[in-house]
Amino acid sequence: MNLTISPIYKGPHSTIDHTAAPLYQALCLYETSKRTSMHVPGHKDGRVFDREAWGRFSSILSIDATESVGIDDLHHPTDFIADAQALAAEAFGADHTFFLVGGSTIGNIGVALTLCEPGDKILVQRNMHKSVFHGLLLAGAQPIFIAPAIESTTKAAKVSDIRYIEKALKDNPDVKGVWITNPNYYGMSQDITRLAETCHKAGVPLIVDEAHGAHFGQVEEVPPSALSKGADVVVQSTHKMLTAMTMASMLHVKGNRVSRERLAQVLGMIQSTSPSYPLLASLDLARRYLVTEGRTHLKETVKRLETRRKGLSNELKALSIWEGSKEVHYRDPLKWIISCNHEMISGYQLLDLFYEQGCTAEISDPRNIVFLFSLNEEEDDIEKVVEAIKAIDGKLQQWSMMDSREKGETVLFAEEGTLYKQEISLRDAFHMPRKRVALEEAAGSLCGEMVLPYPPGIPLLTPGEEITSTHIQTIRELKEMGAYFQSPSDDTLKTLYVLK
Repeated sequence: MNLTISPIYKGPHSTIDHTAAPLYQALCLYETSKRTSMHVPGHKDGRVFDREAWGRFSSILSIDATESVGIDDLHHPTDFIADAQALAAEAFGADHTFFLVGGSTIGNIGVALTLCEPGDKILVQRNMHKSVFHGLLLAGAQPIFIAPAIESTTKAAKVSDIRYIEKALKDNPDVKGVWITNPNYYGMSQDITRLAETCHKAGVPLIVDEAHGAHFGQVEEVPPSALSKGADVVVQSTHKMLTAMTMASMLHVKGNRVSRERLAQVLGMIQSTSPSYPLLASLDLARRYLVTEGRTHLKETVKRLETRRKGLSNELKALSIWEGSKEVHYRDPLKWIISCNHEMISGYQLLDLFYEQGCTAEISDPRNIVFLFSLNEEEDDIEKVVEAIKAIDGKLQQWSMMDSREKGETVLFAEEGTLYKQEISLRDAFHMPRKRVALEEAAGSLCGEMVLPYPPGIPLLTPGEEITSTHIQTIRELKEMGAYFQSPSDDTLKTLYVLK
């Protein structure tokens, strides 16, 4: 192993050297120095650890360092972390990149606290991850929610049509920004060029939760990135679609519409003062792999996947693979959306069927499941998924679909473009006294908890939101179909907290 740390720049007129991994290489030097640790962490570079598990963890423990001399400090980077973040910024087209060790959750909370003071308004797409709502709650913001568009075949939520957002901005000129999710969990992405221009004309930043699009813009075979289309701040889960370790994510900033100084201050407040250096190094390595090998692998993988998807689509009889639509500008080829042609079979049932077949999907919903592929999928790995799909397709063809009734659509959001302002802020609702009532008696009350089908972690109800009869019906339908709800106050969902 070469333990010298490669410089980012080879000379004053040269390009950035992406074969370098400065933070990872610094940890390797730390490991080989074999200095006696008289500082945290308490496992002392692996000297003191559970005997049975030591063999599995030892190689990580030896680089599980802290902010000691020669490694750099995440909260005041001046050396190896600063270099690693600079390399990432170049690779992803940002002016500055922050490394995150709490997932995109920390990035979203950090953005909310950076943009919003108590009482500030911000225009937010309603189908956002719960971390956005939590960030707005902590900031004391007054979000104006805009209902998303719904793709007609999959019924998946996506960015609202630009005309609705333009009108919302015109009617609410005092908002601090516009915040959207793009792509959605299903890999559907809209062209946000005009939206970015609209936001900038209105003098506000465009914030994009691009958790599932860290690979976007890296090759022509995948959709373009949000940064390339004019977004000001982008949060990416580098561990989801790229190769970083779980919880390792990045926050990218472009331009000066959002204060990097304040953002750095906020991240220093909400991220651990003892961050995991193996996680941080995995971000450094994920960037290096992407630039030096991953882009080539991604192009090859997309070609393999598209060939198999098109062939499989013609063979299936009971199942179908979504091929895109005119309603969606870009489709992520690394995600296959599978549904049953008979609507009485839910995505939750398909999830169980594929699990029994040895194939675990990323997400299920009332209609679909989603398979998520990596940057580098060989033919053999793809074939295993294809064979599982064929096997389930054959099994479903043998089923007697006796119930021919049309299945009603489960309503998750209001009509596209609908604006919703809570009478009570998220923060105030969180601190108000509450009481438990039967679900069927909750209509008309203000919700006292977050009702969260998971994944994808988009709240059906938030604290302070008015509960309607549609909400109650949707909760019942999702529960009957086998949906998983994260952290409800009542696992049966027969009761719910409402505000007193």
